[in-house]
Amino acid sequence: MIQQTRVVFASLLVCATSALAQFELDLSGGSPDKKAEAKKPARPAAAPAAPAARPAEVELDLSSTADVKAVLLLPPIVRVTQSQGGFSGFDTKKTFEKFDYPAHRRFVTSLQKPLGGKVIPSETTQGALTKEGITIAMVRTPAGLSKVAKATNVGFVVLLEFSKTGALVATVHDPEGAPKGEPYSVVAATGLTQKNADDLAALLGKALVELSKEKPAGPAVVEAPLPPPEEDVVDSPPEVIQEPKKAWAPDPDKTRVVVAVGAGGVLRDLSIGGEQAGQLAELRNSGVAGIGVYAQVQPLQFIPSLAGGRFADLELEVNFRRAFVRATGVEGAAQGTNCSMTDDDLQVRGTYRFKVAASTYAPSIGVGGGWSQERTLFDACTLPLVSATYRGVDAQLRLRQPLFRNLLALDLAVGPRFLQGGSDTSTKLSLSGEAWLELKPVSVLFVRGGARGSRLSAQLPGLSLTENRFFFALEAGAFF
Repeated sequence: MIQQTRVVFASLLVCATSALAQFELDLSGGSPDKKAEAKKPARPAAAPAAPAARPAEVELDLSSTADVKAVLLLPPIVRVTQSQGGFSGFDTKKTFEKFDYPAHRRFVTSLQKPLGGKVIPSETTQGALTKEGITIAMVRTPAGLSKVAKATNVGFVVLLEFSKTGALVATVHDPEGAPKGEPYSVVAATGLTQKNADDLAALLGKALVELSKEKPAGPAVVEAPLPPPEEDVVDSPPEVIQEPKKAWAPDPDKTRVVVAVGAGGVLRDLSIGGEQAGQLAELRNSGVAGIGVYAQVQPLQFIPSLAGGRFADLELEVNFRRAFVRATGVEGAAQGTNCSMTDDDLQVRGTYRFKVAASTYAPSIGVGGGWSQERTLFDACTLPLVSATYRGVDAQLRLRQPLFRNLLALDLAVGPRFLQGGSDTSTKLSLSGEAWLELKPVSVLFVRGGARGSRLSAQLPGLSLTENRFFFALEAGAFF
């Protein structure tokens, strides 16, 4: 029994050893079928499948960049604040604008992709701006954009600057500096990051392709790129460019010169008293026609910093009036006798007023003074009449009240007149005043209507004179 067990155990050991050997053979060499397959010649590899045709619209988008003209992307304009030094307690910081060239390189690189390399390189752009002397103020004008476009021979110029809200705005211009299309903007772009550059490139790339389709592009003229600047360019504060002077336009608030002429009526009332009054003929006065001339100059209105201001109302005025009148005897021995007469008055005056408030309807008040002369002379006349010449100095209060915007105003003046007496003439306090409505309806037209009057008193040996004179007129002219 023990012997049989050993035999059986030996048999099992032999079988296990055979199985293990067979397992090792399978791992190292594989099955006979697989070896046969390995000895067979390898089949030629199948040809790769032909790539699928691209959609028609993709081919159109890629080929459309061939129509794009050369593009000049200007460097972004940024604001820089720097301290100038100074005294403690004073703000000495100075803010100015400059081109951001480092950020410009990122934007040019991003825009090259959708436009197929049609963007002028950053170094070439910087060199062109330096060579042509292009400043920030100039690129904001059509003339400056046109100059840099011709210098770089491009079809489009793109200006980059920030809006008040911090968005980076790109405006496209043609070679003449005229804007093309709508502005394109990227919000939250104050850092000028790569993402800002990529977002803006996506918008500009599509827009420039569309703009290039409006007119067929002519043959491209390739110019050698401008050499990069030898030295680093240090931006300085923008140059101050004076804007062209605007054409003059009439402004009622900035009147410099006024000239007017008109007609009206003259009234004279003469009272004669004294011991010798009975020896004179009775003079009957009635209204007669007269002509008036008015001229005014406001010198402070010629100074731009003062023109139209509250304290610019300095006036130099001249008033002249002449009546068309003659004397004729109507009773007694003087009946039928004619006498020629000179009846006129001249006034030269200066006035300064200031507006009491900045409101449109606030009045202007001030003072005026001048010299005046009023005459009534009987020339080559045999009638017993008194010729009188009154000369004196006026001191007046002046008031100007706007009535309707700056088109209609009331001008008032009143005050004493100090007459000049001769060796045998004494004078009394006299008065003078006037009131005018002034209208500036359209363009340079000036119209005024009103009256000027005076009360004059003088005494001669045995004779006293008191006259009231009035001139009612409507005058028209121009202001500049």
